[in-house]
Amino acid sequence: MGEHLYTHIDPPNQRHLDQICGLLDRDGVIAMPAGTSWAFCCDASSKKGVRRLMGLKPARDEKKPMSLICSSISMATEMASVDGHAFKTLNRIVPGHFTVLLKSSRTLPKILKNKREVVGLRVPDEPIAQVVIEQFGRPLVATSVPPDKDGRLLTMGYQIVEAFGDRLDLVVDVGNELEGLATTILDLTQGDVQVIREGAGDLSLL
Repeated sequence: MGEHLYTHIDPPNQRHLDQICGLLDRDGVIAMPAGTSWAFCCDASSKKGVRRLMGLKPARDEKKPMSLICSSISMATEMASVDGHAFKTLNRIVPGHFTVLLKSSRTLPKILKNKREVVGLRVPDEPIAQVVIEQFGRPLVATSVPPDKDGRLLTMGYQIVEAFGDRLDLVVDVGNELEGLATTILDLTQGDVQVIREGAGDLSLL
């Protein structure tokens, strides 16, 4: 059973951050708040971690591009090809509740690449996620936590522990209930902005 870690963000608990990043650096898989919902996360360069993470969502369509969460636009541009139009769009919507599809760059870990060579990127406005990624120093693979076996939407940390704790190394909890809303997905791979899915991201920002 993974640990249920209650922490705080104002100010961040450095001992807890060291613990979280240490686990991620050792192929660990964690759950933590990611803005609109809870997310499973692991080091994007960890083959073992990515395989474990995908095992938590066996019904996921493998053809869909993997998503990364970054702490800044600068970090995101290291993983994807970002032209001037895409950069302006990112500046308007991040940090926030958007996942943006972009053409992947050569630096994207091979395990994350698909035949389309597209990557989904997020810069969430979730303080704990931003602090963890900043200290870790590189992006995390992230996928939203699915409902439990009874179809119940999981919005609190203790629910994540009950449903998935035996397959996670750590559940990072700041005590807040999340809405469980999906992000808005935008496709920027063709130049123009294409709305793939409307979600929590405010389209008026575009």
